[in-house]
Amino acid sequence: MAALLVTGIARAACPPDCVPGGGPATTDCFVQWGGISATKASCTDGDVACDLDGHADGVCTIGLQACVNVPAAGCTPAPITAVSVKPTTLPSESALSTALGGLVGSSTETCTPASPGFAIPLKGGTTLAPIKPGVASFKMKATAGKADVDKLKLSCVPGAQLARDVQPIFTAKCATTGCHSGATPAGAHTLEAGKTYADNVNVKALVPSNGLRIKPGSVKGSYLARKILGIGIKDGTASMPSGCPGLPPTSGCLTPQETVTILSWIQRGAPND
Repeated sequence: MAALLVTGIARAACPPDCVPGGGPATTDCFVQWGGISATKASCTDGDVACDLDGHADGVCTIGLQACVNVPAAGCTPAPITAVSVKPTTLPSESALSTALGGLVGSSTETCTPASPGFAIPLKGGTTLAPIKPGVASFKMKATAGKADVDKLKLSCVPGAQLARDVQPIFTAKCATTGCHSGATPAGAHTLEAGKTYADNVNVKALVPSNGLRIKPGSVKGSYLARKILGIGIKDGTASMPSGCPGLPPTSGCLTPQETVTILSWIQRGAPND
């Protein structure tokens, strides 16, 4: 990813939505930011207005660009001689640091590319813990005689919707012949389109001790979540889809991204949207 950012440096003006980083006015033009409306910004996973891939897949891919030598009132652009991004915990933060390093010495208004994007993953999706927003919080320091110090905090929040994101997964992987479809679905509940919500959300599982099939807002409290994660299945039955992960069915097992999508919808409150 870092290589893509560096080799694809765009020799172009800062985008129309370019914003200063909030440092001293006399140095705030050294580096400015495109693809965001403010240095503290939140994106909903799958929202095409901010998520480049347009899919609720557990990752917000923001078209963040760092631009140098941007004309601004009270600030004289100058070629930066050194730049750093800290921390570089996320791969995207490390890639941004590398890409910005490629702009050192430039004397023209120049930006890193919007593609492949700045990826912020949601937190969770492998345990029964709640799905939480992903956060990228970092400080950028650019030096051109004086220093421009910007602090950015970008977050990704769950946004999976039933009809748009979750039902296609259920249809492909779960509501297949012999499983959660037809007149006698497995576990006496269906995941067919048009029936998923009524037959699962706030509905008791077949075995009372299993609680609700889907408890809105609670991954841990949802029997379906435990079944797809293969964790905490009190009745001792197998995880789903049946046979996964060792002997997957023809339709295949859930991918990590598909699992996060389903759990994100549950975490949102499992709305009928």
